Amino acid sequence: MEKTISFELHFINNQIKRIINSIPTLQSNDIKGIYGHVIGFLTENSHKDVYQKDIEEHLSIRRSSVTNLLNQMEKSGLIERRSVDGDGRLKKVVLTQKSIDIHDSIVCEFKKIEVKLREGMSEEELDTLFRLLDKVKNNVEKEQI
Repeated sequence: MEKTISFELHFINNQIKRIINSIPTLQSNDIKGIYGHVIGFLTENSHKDVYQKDIEEHLSIRRSSVTNLLNQMEKSGLIERRSVDGDGRLKKVVLTQKSIDIHDSIVCEFKKIEVKLREGMSEEELDTLFRLLDKVKNNVEKEQI
């Protein structure tokens, strides 16, 4: 059977997901994938105030879904919602120290995974790989139009 790009990428994606899901920090803190996206988004935007609306837009999901998500994360001690001076209805979403520690641990693990994925590849091969992956991404984006 002839190799296909879609199957190979699907296979690699599944293997990487298994590796990521086996990270002890994720397992011991019961971090679901969507929690990681929110924690990452809040970390990337820690220099500014982030509100529920920002998370809704970033994740492209409905307000009610984000409300439920943030409620779960707050119960787990991953985020806090803090009132904003001048508007009691508006609450900014901030990470707890627990989330910051989890994020730091996950970043360290992701770096180890990246090193393993790059093992045995020269800089030239990596450049070629990324150039080809960009072409595949562009082709996929064109297909969605």
